[in-house]
Amino acid sequence: MTVLDFPCMLVSFLSMGVYVYTKNWLYNNVLAFLFCINALQTLFIGNFKNGFMLLILLFFYDIFFVFGTDVMLTVAKGIEGPIKLMFPKNYSTALDKPQYSILGLGDIVIPGAFVSMCLRFDILKLVNQEKFVSLVMEERKQEGEPGQTVKYLASLANTSKLSYFIATNIGYLFAIIATIIVMIFFEHGQPALLYLVPGVIIAVLVTSCAKGEYTEMWEFTEEPFITPESEDKDDDKKDK
Repeated sequence: MTVLDFPCMLVSFLSMGVYVYTKNWLYNNVLAFLFCINALQTLFIGNFKNGFMLLILLFFYDIFFVFGTDVMLTVAKGIEGPIKLMFPKNYSTALDKPQYSILGLGDIVIPGAFVSMCLRFDILKLVNQEKFVSLVMEERKQEGEPGQTVKYLASLANTSKLSYFIATNIGYLFAIIATIIVMIFFEHGQPALLYLVPGVIIAVLVTSCAKGEYTEMWEFTEEPFITPESEDKDDDKKDK
């Protein structure tokens, strides 16, 4: 632990104390959004194969636990904590217990991690890997211009059309709208991943086929950018 961990811990305790005391749905949503942002910054799926497999498995998981049992709805409604987004169905203060529409954070984080990978794919497919590795190694040896790797990636981000990122966001938007419409029509909680998973997967597949990049998308992996090849070789030499 560092000295900064203690004030951060104090802020965390105060934040949760305010939540426990007020149980305000707006404050709940603020904390929930912060959890989502932190998760999306730290969660890396690695490649599209893993992403498709994860989404498809969770697709069936969500359907079973919403329609096959009452576990998901019971947990979502029963646990009081910033693990979901809450939106009042009725803003009247006369109600003793206001009713809320809820969206679990898993329905944001899991597809969101996939969408984030699409954003990185839009940028990383333009990267000259040899140049990228050399910039990273120069920075680690404190050679060259500080922040040159970030500037290089930022320049690529500015020139990329972000086709996959935009497509998956549109797919997610239409899917979440479909979820809300079906929920209102049938007056029953819906497994959001039932709609979100096809929405983002179809968006990626259609975009990759339209751009003639299906093979490149399927073979893409983030591993070389997380652990540069030259670093792996250095580690192997140390082991020997």
